[in-house]
Amino acid sequence: MLKRLIYKRFNLIFLLTILTVLYSCKANEVATNNKHTSDLNKLQMLIDKDAYYIDIEAVYPMNTAATQQVANALFLSRTGNSASRIDVAGDGHFIHIKSDSVKGNLSFFGERRLSGGHYGSTNGGIVFDGLSKNYEKTINKKKRKLEIKFTTNQKDEISETYEIKIEIFPNNNVNVNIASTFKSFINYTGTLRDDNISL
Repeated sequence: MLKRLIYKRFNLIFLLTILTVLYSCKANEVATNNKHTSDLNKLQMLIDKDAYYIDIEAVYPMNTAATQQVANALFLSRTGNSASRIDVAGDGHFIHIKSDSVKGNLSFFGERRLSGGHYGSTNGGIVFDGLSKNYEKTINKKKRKLEIKFTTNQKDEISETYEIKIEIFPNNNVNVNIASTFKSFINYTGTLRDDNISL
């Protein structure tokens, strides 16, 4: 009799444990679905905008032997930076998009191909100001991000072209990838700000 009572209690505890786990899984699934829906709604609001202002905070150069050597020579490690990540927060670097007009001022760390562009150019950064070409905006629902792609030219140096891909996430974090005809590939991260600066 005692064994039967213990067995019934054990079964009851086991059943309650299973039900608790199932309920917890269902609650997590509902929370995940709600977050997914919320993120997609935020992305839809973002894609409907026609203006974006991105404050650039960090640079991720393509790490080559030459950039590593320069980084070591400049003692970047003493500043908390490295050859693969350089903090530029507060330096005023930005990308501003308004309709089909784009403006940007970004620091550049990497290699410049000697055969391209004007030798001795006064601006070593990535600077553009004008109309974009091949401008596209899409929502990547699977990865929950807004993707903006366009092509533009270096300011006052039309022979240098940039292919720019921007990824904006629901939390306003931004990744920027830039491929250049004359400079090595480079990535940036930053934050999407309210559009309060006119082009």
